[in-house]
Amino acid sequence: MNNEEETTKFLEACTTQLVSLYNASKEGKNVDADKYRVQGFMHAGELLGVISKGEGQALIADLHLQVFGETIDERAKRKSKLEALKASDPDAYIEIPAIERR
Repeated sequence: MNNEEETTKFLEACTTQLVSLYNASKEGKNVDADKYRVQGFMHAGELLGVISKGEGQALIADLHLQVFGETIDERAKRKSKLEALKASDPDAYIEIPAIERR
């Protein structure tokens, strides 16, 4: 197997794992163990020279946008604002439909 084939297969495996992780997270499941497993898998690929750190980060960002419909930063800011609202005005937080709070 040549390097291009190895990279393609590795990226396919990363894609499968990340999409599964993001979908489970979107469903509200605890994904901590899976998250660390995927991080380790991708780190191993970096150490073996199958992918670069930049390629891994780009894949993560692209798939996050695909699954969640927003960038990692946008989602983090939105969730941070919701947490702040929850702490400062629980009634206003509860008035937001649960589907929009995810």
